[in-house]
Amino acid sequence: MPKKKPEEEKEPILTEEKKIAFTAIEQQLDELNNIGKDIWRLREKPGKEYKCHDRIVRFLKRKGFKVTERFKGFKTSFRAEFGEGEVGGVEHPNIGFLCQYDADDATGHSRGHNLVTVVALTAALGLQTVIKFATEPIGMVTVIGCSGHPDNIGKILMFDEGCFKGIDFLLTAYPSHHTNIKPQFMGMQMNKVIFRGRSRPDGDRPWEVANPVNAVVLAYQNIAAIRQQFKEDWVVKGIICDGGSRADVMPEFASMEFMTKAPKPVEMKIVNEMLQRCYEAAAIASGCRFEVDATVKEFFCNVTCHRLVELYKHNAALMGFTFHNKKKGIEAPDDIANLTTSVPTLKVFYYAGTSVEVGTDEFSRYAGSKECEFMSIVQGKALAMMAIDLMISEENMKEVFEEHQSELVRLYESAGIMTVEASQQ
Repeated sequence: MPKKKPEEEKEPILTEEKKIAFTAIEQQLDELNNIGKDIWRLREKPGKEYKCHDRIVRFLKRKGFKVTERFKGFKTSFRAEFGEGEVGGVEHPNIGFLCQYDADDATGHSRGHNLVTVVALTAALGLQTVIKFATEPIGMVTVIGCSGHPDNIGKILMFDEGCFKGIDFLLTAYPSHHTNIKPQFMGMQMNKVIFRGRSRPDGDRPWEVANPVNAVVLAYQNIAAIRQQFKEDWVVKGIICDGGSRADVMPEFASMEFMTKAPKPVEMKIVNEMLQRCYEAAAIASGCRFEVDATVKEFFCNVTCHRLVELYKHNAALMGFTFHNKKKGIEAPDDIANLTTSVPTLKVFYYAGTSVEVGTDEFSRYAGSKECEFMSIVQGKALAMMAIDLMISEENMKEVFEEHQSELVRLYESAGIMTVEASQQ
């Protein structure tokens, strides 16, 4: 028999622990599917998922989880933990699964967040059973219920408040019309730029007048000119918001808003420095002062742990997932990316069984189907299995932690944007 390659030796197999988790999940399929259907029917708006929150909390309490409701002051978030008091329970490693259950205002569950909850609960119940049957301490499982937000910054706000402290690994999977197991999330900033002018009474000494309208027009033209130097995946979009209300009266200020996106932290830094020079040039030419303020929280570029991706890939295949409609590369900005700077995190997009695009009415209808529920249960099983591979293997945990720190340094510290220490909660 030929000798196995080193990478093949690491491939997950259906161990006794995984068989225990698999059996536990299979025995609770009806409950898991029912909770997904309930969330799909409720269709609660971001930040107002009160009934969904209560439904999931009741379920987890009944399953023996210790639940903190309205966690850290977020009215529709929670933190549910299992392991304390169990023979197999110990504070670390603490593996977290993310729930999200908000719906879009107009299109319902067009992003399938009801299914994200099914994935998380499936994985958590599987890992819970392994901890229950363990004969020695192996870890803890935590489910984090994430509040939605109209600006899609719910996880960023929760991260800033320390909602993910104590968690060693975060795992989640979102339904889509494609499969992307190693997404690269664009960084994004939204800034408001205000130019303030200077007037003279009665037209006295007009050469000392500074018109802020001139400044915003110049800044807009400067940015239009500098676009030639942008890379193809850099995005800069903007509008002039305020330029006065009367043609014969010079306003005290004029303003504009600009959105910047780039796939790497160092590129975000370069783009913003280029825009800053455009603002400065406009201010100097017009004699105005200017200030730049963020209008929403910044979306970071994500830190990818390739070892987590490998573990997911092997375990998803083990559970029968066939990786339809593969996609590689850049995805839209995502609030989970901020978490990746502190916690080794896996977020994958899985093909949910339809080519209908996420974000449409048609996908919302499909998100309530049995086919979609089945695909989500498969993903929950895959996350449970890879969580077991992490929990019972110090080698796997060490590899992930070391790779996470290395990638963080490569993306952020080497670019002079943040230190490794500053990224830790």
